[in-house]
Amino acid sequence: MVKITTLNEKEIEDIGAAFADYSYADGEKGMALFYRSRDDVKDYICGYVRAMLAAGCLYSTSDKHEAFIAFRYSKDKMPLSAGMILLKAIFRTMGLKAALRMMKLISKGGESYETAVKKSKKPYIFVGLVAVRKEYQGQGYMRKVLDIAFDEGKRRSCPVLLETDALLKRDKYVHLGMENIRTRKLDDSSYLYDLVKN
Repeated sequence: MVKITTLNEKEIEDIGAAFADYSYADGEKGMALFYRSRDDVKDYICGYVRAMLAAGCLYSTSDKHEAFIAFRYSKDKMPLSAGMILLKAIFRTMGLKAALRMMKLISKGGESYETAVKKSKKPYIFVGLVAVRKEYQGQGYMRKVLDIAFDEGKRRSCPVLLETDALLKRDKYVHLGMENIRTRKLDDSSYLYDLVKN
């Protein structure tokens, strides 16, 4: 495990591209429903990565940076600077109208598992990003990068939570040891899957 403190722009762009180029199943849009284009998805993810760098929450499998994971411990506060980077990315790539629509649909889909755990005041690890760079996909790096968060969950004796927006992604996480504990419908083409590793 390597904690990432800096990335060059190409590496940030590679992470954004890995997300933006994801092929959803037929009829499935996931969170891409809220973005105008593939480039907006990519730009949002790049902004998210910058925010996680600022928060000190980004890790990689090795110095080669084959795969990345962003996670935080629930009792740790996110720096204001990281929150501002994230908000800027949301409004730049979505606009206010789409952001409000997204919040409304997510709310309509029901309470997230993270919210339920937060209300119980129990600690947890929340994974906000898992990305394997294109040239390393299909080589077992998804398991390796998830193990970083799983090991942190074991160290802190708390569950690891993750949300995903695609059925195939959900199935991969389940295959790697997570449990799909809740499914939230946003509309006929978009769902959020809440997963947990205890």
